[in-house]
Amino acid sequence: MEWVTTLAFVALVTGITITVVVLLAVRTLRRTLDEGTLRQAHQIKTLVEAVTTLNQQQQNAQAKIQGLLEANRRLSQEVTALYERFGESDGPTRPTTTPRLLN
Repeated sequence: MEWVTTLAFVALVTGITITVVVLLAVRTLRRTLDEGTLRQAHQIKTLVEAVTTLNQQQQNAQAKIQGLLEANRRLSQEVTALYERFGESDGPTRPTTTPRLLN
């Protein structure tokens, strides 16, 4: 009966040892996963901030483009009006006999 008691004791110690090892492994895995989750959450927050900044910059650029397009349209209208006004009042151009120098 003594060997049965020894075998039971060894089985009990082995079971406790395996349980402790498994619990330590689970604890380590859980800690690693928690750290990874925190890192990933921080990276996601950083990316969201970057995307928000880029969206704001894009909206500002679109507003500037719209302003430039409007200014270009107005300038084109003014040039067209000036061309029509001076084109009507000048009549035919007169050729000059002196050569023109282009600088």
